[in-house]
Amino acid sequence: MIVHGEDIKDVFTTMPDSLLPLLTEKNRHDMVDFYQNKMEAKVRNRLNDYVRLDTLTDSYLRLTLSRVSSLEMKLLETTDSVSIICLVRTLSAPASDSQVEFYNRDWQRLHWLALPVAKTQEYFAAAPDSVSRDLELAQRSLDDLRLVSVTVAPDQPVFTLQVATDELERDAKKLARRYVRALRYRWTGSDFERFSAE
Repeated sequence: MIVHGEDIKDVFTTMPDSLLPLLTEKNRHDMVDFYQNKMEAKVRNRLNDYVRLDTLTDSYLRLTLSRVSSLEMKLLETTDSVSIICLVRTLSAPASDSQVEFYNRDWQRLHWLALPVAKTQEYFAAAPDSVSRDLELAQRSLDDLRLVSVTVAPDQPVFTLQVATDELERDAKKLARRYVRALRYRWTGSDFERFSAE
């Protein structure tokens, strides 16, 4: 298992190829070396396209895999002396949708752990009575959309969830964006708790 203090770059460079088939282990080592030497951390992948390492901290990294896809990795400390590996894969075509997975150090999937699933209405801020009809219409326009993007804070164990509005018609999109808000969850060491950033 990952002990407290172990670095994300070690986890990234030794991860199984099957979880990131576009990159070889050498590709991953090269990107980390380039980044740490203040060079452009970009390599050609197995499809002869470029992958770029955008951000690297002790517990977080972000890759741009293509024009429409990205990968975030985050080490989450637990109340024990181990850490959990979180992978967030996001596809934007154009609406963004994320898949979040959790693993132990042996890269066994932790199916029991997941981010909370919010109902559509929870993505909307409360509105004054005078605009409640607009708010109701905005909520109804998103009821059939199930696309949610997830981002991870590089410097803390905070996850931001944002419901997609890109696929809505122009008027519905404008209305929804007036009221839609992000939901934030903090990893406590054993679970996720929702909080307000305001």
